[in-house]
Amino acid sequence: MPKKPAVSVVIPVYNVEATLPRCLDSLLAQTFTDWEAVCINDGSPDGSAAILEKYAASDARFRVIDKKNAGVSAARNDGVAAARGEYVMYLDSDDFIHPQTLQIAHFLARSCNAEIVSFRHDRRLYRALRRAGRGAGEIAPDMRVYDPSRVRFKKTDNLLGHATEKSHSLGFWRVRHCYPVMHLMRTELARGVCFPTDIKISEDFPWWSDILLRRPRAVITRLPLYYYIPNPSSALGGADCVRVFENVARAITRAYDMYASAADRAQMRTWSREFLWPFVIIMMRAARGISDPARLAAARAVVREMLGRGVFDNPASMRACKYLRRIREFVK
Repeated sequence: MPKKPAVSVVIPVYNVEATLPRCLDSLLAQTFTDWEAVCINDGSPDGSAAILEKYAASDARFRVIDKKNAGVSAARNDGVAAARGEYVMYLDSDDFIHPQTLQIAHFLARSCNAEIVSFRHDRRLYRALRRAGRGAGEIAPDMRVYDPSRVRFKKTDNLLGHATEKSHSLGFWRVRHCYPVMHLMRTELARGVCFPTDIKISEDFPWWSDILLRRPRAVITRLPLYYYIPNPSSALGGADCVRVFENVARAITRAYDMYASAADRAQMRTWSREFLWPFVIIMMRAARGISDPARLAAARAVVREMLGRGVFDNPASMRACKYLRRIREFVK
C-alpha cells in the first residue's frame, strides 16, 4: 500500500486546457515534495482530460477522478472525500502557487499544531492583470525565496475575529473574503464542512461561515503564496441579475440559519458586520437590476420572507442601516 502523503491538493477541473498546465507545473515546482494532487475532472468537454492523463502518467502523485459534470462544489467535496493526506488545500485550475507554498504552510501547521493556515494572494499581480487584461505569463509574480523559520505569523483560536469580506477593512492580520483557496487545513476539518451543491454563486459564503463558527486553531501569515488570476467569466462575473440574486439569497439564508442556531452573541455580531451585510449588499444590488415583473415580484417575496425571519435585524454599520431602509422600500 502506498505511503500516505502529508498534503492533498484538491483541484476541480472544467474547461481549463489553456491554464491547467501552469497550475499543475506549479505543483511540480514545489520545494515540499510530500504531496498528492487530487484532480477532479468535472466532465470537461475540452482537452483538460488529456492533460490530466499526461501528468498522471509521468508522476504518480497526480490522481485523476473523472465524473459527470456537477459543478465546482461537488468536485471539491469529491476531492476531499478522496484525499489521503493529513492536510488538504484547494487550488483552482486557472490559478497557480508559489514554489514554497506547501513547504511554508505545512511548516506552520505542524510547528503551531494548527488546524488551518491562511495565507494571501499576490495582490500586485492580480491588480496588474486586471489593469492590463493580459495573460499571467506576461507579468512576473512575486517569487522571492523565504526562510520558513523566519516567517511572521499570527496564532489565534478566534479566526472569525480576523476574517472579513470587506476589501478595505483595517487590521494587519486580516483574512479577506470567503476564498476556499489560500488555506491549508486538516483533512478532518475540511471533510466536516461540505460545499453546498445547490448554490452556484457565493457557495463559499456558507462554507467559510461554517469553518469560522467551528473556531479552528489557526495561523495567519501575510505572505503572497497564491497567484489568483482574474476570471471575467467566473460564476459571479458572468451571471445575470436574477441568477445572482437567487443564489446569493440562498447562500445568505443558509449561513444565517447556521449562526442563528449555533453562534453566541459576539460571534453573531462580528459575523453580521464582516460577512452578512456585505453579501446583503450584493444581493440587493442584483435585485435592483431585475426588470422582468414576475421575477421582480418573486425577488420581493424572497426578501420579505428573509426580513420576517430576522436576517436583516441589527444592521452593523451606517451603510447597513441605509440598505435596511432600501430593503423595506423594496418589499413594499
